[in-house]
Amino acid sequence: MAARANRAGAGRAARVAASLAMLLLACGADDPVGPEAPVTLEWVALTTALGEPVNIAVIRPSVAARGVVVAFPWGRGDSDLLLGLIDSYWDVAAPAAGYAVVGVEVYGPGMSEGGEYIMNAVLEWIDANFVGAANDIVLTGASAGGIGVFHAALTVPDRVGGIIAMPGRYAGSASLAAFAGLPVWMMVGEEDGNWVDGSQATAERLDAAGADVTHEVLPNQGHVLIVPQDALVAWIEGR
Repeated sequence: MAARANRAGAGRAARVAASLAMLLLACGADDPVGPEAPVTLEWVALTTALGEPVNIAVIRPSVAARGVVVAFPWGRGDSDLLLGLIDSYWDVAAPAAGYAVVGVEVYGPGMSEGGEYIMNAVLEWIDANFVGAANDIVLTGASAGGIGVFHAALTVPDRVGGIIAMPGRYAGSASLAAFAGLPVWMMVGEEDGNWVDGSQATAERLDAAGADVTHEVLPNQGHVLIVPQDALVAWIEGR
């Protein structure tokens, strides 16, 4: 908790700068991701302590990983939606910057019950395969995954170094006190109906719990957000 609090002030300026860059790029400026490098994605089948299967999609950086992005997909969370999420936000800039990407094939809201078993299986695999990066894990999710990301984080709060919800919300009754000092970036499109209210309400709860929250309503955007990959990496690096 103390380490999170000490980082909060120093990281805020960098996150604001990243947010401004993201807004400029989303409004039409050139995306600075640069030439795409070949990306190899592998599927890994895991088994939870309850004996239930869970599949993860993994992208390894070309160098030793410096951190891990764990991503939860849109909608029903099947493999196609997970691959779409990774392709939209995480397949180029994050691996190029040295971050491994681990997408979890799961229905986000379903993480409210038994999510700890899924997270334990995923983290056990990360601990075994990304030894030097396992202490820097950022959770992210969009839509249903943006709901699941908070359920997931609540099961392992001490392992989470940041949350990106795009969009996301939490309507559960659990205390969010475990997120005190945790960097959280929440985004929602201004044309996204009730998600705007839900996202704002969650940001207020997180702020009241002491989390280091940045909440942005993106102009002229709907439910599926357009966010440059470099802006996401810049926020991670500026926490």
